[in-house]
Formats: sequence, structure tokens, C-alpha cells
Amino acid sequence: MQLRFQDKEHFFHDTAQMLRSGIPLQRAWEHLSAGRDRAAAAARAAAPLVNQELDAALKAGGFSRVDREILAAGEQSGRIEEACRELADYYAHLAKGRKRAVAASLYPVFILHLAALLLSIPPAIISGSFSKFFTQVVSFLGMAYLAGGFFVLVFWILAKAFQSSTAADRLIRTVPAVGGFFRDAALARFCLVLSLGIRSADGVLSSLGRAGRASKSACVDAASQAAVSAIRAGAGFAGSLAVSRSFPADLERAFGVAEASGRLEEEITRWAGIYRERFFQRVDSLTEWLPRILYLLVVALVVFRMFSLITQITGAYSTVFEM
Repeated sequence: MQLRFQDKEHFFHDTAQMLRSGIPLQRAWEHLSAGRDRAAAAARAAAPLVNQELDAALKAGGFSRVDREILAAGEQSGRIEEACRELADYYAHLAKGRKRAVAASLYPVFILHLAALLLSIPPAIISGSFSKFFTQVVSFLGMAYLAGGFFVLVFWILAKAFQSSTAADRLIRTVPAVGGFFRDAALARFCLVLSLGIRSADGVLSSLGRAGRASKSACVDAASQAAVSAIRAGAGFAGSLAVSRSFPADLERAFGVAEASGRLEEEITRWAGIYRERFFQRVDSLTEWLPRILYLLVVALVVFRMFSLITQITGAYSTVFEM
């Protein structure tokens, strides 16, 4: 079952509200399952399994690995309500960003389809065939859809490479705008999971490994797992994470301050908020610029099509005059 951002926002917000009122998690999800939307369907799938294993329950409900890691960190430290609130806020911002981007993209998409219809009329008139009109419309829109699909595919490939390859991760980070988007998202997830689970019974080591997996960054994950081994061998927290140079200098400094002051939870929680805000700013910038870029691409495609049409008309007139 595919859950939208808005579905997850409602699910986690409602769960947090009921947990805050003292309702047990399973009972809370049973309440949610009475609805008719996708959040209710997720609750119906998850509720029967929650007392067996939280991860299995969330997986049955259609939630991502990141969602499961964050809630597992919250459960481990007794802060599952806080974890739900963080996820509700996260998905609320993503849902708003998607709505803004879609709304702002309607005009260039309308222009694209209008141009496809209008610019296909002259070739159809010249050829005297309605099938020519249909062919022109399909080819014009097909070219536009292929271009859009190409950009989506590239973004998907980058996301997968960022998660699976340390070399690709480091390379993607150097790409302007795109690299910052992926990096800030990864560090926001890392700091959030670490801050949620750090006061649990298993402490730093368990939370650090989980935070690395939740980051969806190959470099951060590798650095976290290596740091777990180093800390078990007697190394310091900050030094173990700094070895790989996978974290920004300001965050490495924060690790050192947290370890020296004995305020690890407080400092990591602070940086979780900082990177969350940075990521939200990246999302806002993306939703602002994406429709503008789409509009410019549509204009470029329309201009190209117009020149192609002028060439066709000119060629047709030349043929008539020669006859």
C-alpha cells in the first residue's frame, strides 16, 4: 500500500495525540482503523502486529525504513510520542511543499498542452489529414513527457546511489543545490534518530547504528557503523565519527563539545532541529524553483516547435511555388 505524505502526516499526528492522552499504541491504532482513508487502512494492517514487533507492524502498514527506524528509536527510549510528532511535522512540510509545487506547475503544464494543440493545426491543414494533427500532438507531448520522465529517473538514480555507494555519495554532495538537499536530509534524519534513542537502555551504540541506517546516506551509514566498532574498542565518540570525514565540520565540532561537556543528548537534539530547518528550507527552495524551471523548459520546447513549424510551412510554400 502506497502512503502519501498527507496520509503519513495524519497517521502520526493522530497517533501522537492519543499517546499523549495515555491510550496504548495498539488501542490508538485500533481507533484510527475505523476511518475510510489510507491512514486508516495502514492502522488496520499495523494494529494486530504491534504487540509482537513494532517494525513488522509498521512494515505491514506500508511505512518506509526511515519511519520504522525513527519510531524504533522512540520506542527504545520511551519517547515514541515525540517520534510521532517529529514525523507528523516532517510529512506535513513535505505535503505542503508538494501542493505548492503542483499548484505552481499547473500554468506551464496548461501552456504545454495548449501549444501542442495549436501548433499541430497548421501541419494538419497543409497535409489535409486529421491523422497528421493527432500525430503532431502525440509526438509533441510525448517528447515533453519523456523529458519529464528523464529528470524524475535521474533524481531516483541519484537517491539510490547516494544511499548505496560511498563514492557516489561523496560525488553527489559536490553537485550544487542537489548535493545540499541530499546531505541536509540525511543529517536531519541521522540527528533525529540519534537524539531520540540516545537515552535508551542500549544507549549510544544502538542509537548510532540505527541513526546511520535511517540517514539513507552511504557515507553516514558507513561512518556510523565504523564508529560503533571503534567505540566498543575504547575510542571516543567524537573522534570515531570524525575519522571518515563524512560529517560537516560544524557537526564534528558539536560532537566534540557534546562529548566533552557530557551533554550529548542536548547537543544532538539541538543539531537535529538545525538540520531539520535546513532541510525544510531546501524543500521550500525546491518547490519555488521547480515550477520556474518547468516553465522555462516548456517555453524552450514551444519555441523549438514553432521554428520547426515555420520550417515546414516554408518548405511547403517553396514546393507550391516551384510547381
